[in-house]
Amino acid sequence: MRRRQAIGSVESDEAVAGRFDVAPLKGPLRVREARQRLAALEQVIRDGEAEGTRLCESFGKQFPTAPAKIVRYNDRSLTFYRWRQSSARRWGNPSTTAISLTGQAGRALLARVPISARGHWLNYERRRIYLNMRLSTASYELYRLQDWLDGLDAIKAIERDGLSVDAPDNQNERG
Repeated sequence: MRRRQAIGSVESDEAVAGRFDVAPLKGPLRVREARQRLAALEQVIRDGEAEGTRLCESFGKQFPTAPAKIVRYNDRSLTFYRWRQSSARRWGNPSTTAISLTGQAGRALLARVPISARGHWLNYERRRIYLNMRLSTASYELYRLQDWLDGLDAIKAIERDGLSVDAPDNQNERG
């Protein structure tokens, strides 16, 4: 006869239904499923990055001397692709700054773009914000799943090795 494994035991990293479960969750999350989901999310992100590269290149080819261009920012925010104003003298921008085409600075910039090109710019903006939404939601889910798996690995290490003051502190204090 098999006994049910306790939550947090070395034998199981599977989430087990308990009194602290959040009602909207449809069932326990399994480590195997989480790892499969991580692989799927990594593919979504790779595909999105490739699409973002094509988006930037396409805009650059269609509007090579534009007063702004779409660029990939490499910061840790979840807004991957942004508009960056050109610092070229002909456009009168003293520095390169990130702008939103739907914001005040973006609308002022669009006013300087020929009317025949504005619709194209807005189509690029639609594609950019959709791409950012896809990449940011996939990235956030990936971060959270990876954090959960890392936490489970840390628990297993404590259970296996005991508490050690010299152990690396790879977990933040937020939990």
